[in-house]
Amino acid sequence: MTTYTTESVLSSLGFDDPLDAARQQARMILLGRRARYEVRIQSLEAKWGCSIAEMRARYTLEGQEDFEADDDYVQWQWYLDALSALDAQIAAIT
Repeated sequence: MTTYTTESVLSSLGFDDPLDAARQQARMILLGRRARYEVRIQSLEAKWGCSIAEMRARYTLEGQEDFEADDDYVQWQWYLDALSALDAQIAAIT
């Protein structure tokens, strides 16, 4: 019977260093999140037919309230901020 260790399994997969395997896994998770956020941003762009700058202008316009637009703007901005954070995290582990 063969006895497996974490190191032997990772080595058989081409990773001589367990930290390299962890980096690859973390990178894949981060890229998956990034892709989901990009899809959500594209969906908001299509829904409103404008850019984030135009949504920001609507959001900051005094005397007008559109709760759906406001909620979507805040969410859209959150996704953009999250993309920046993800890019920094991906750069840190690459």
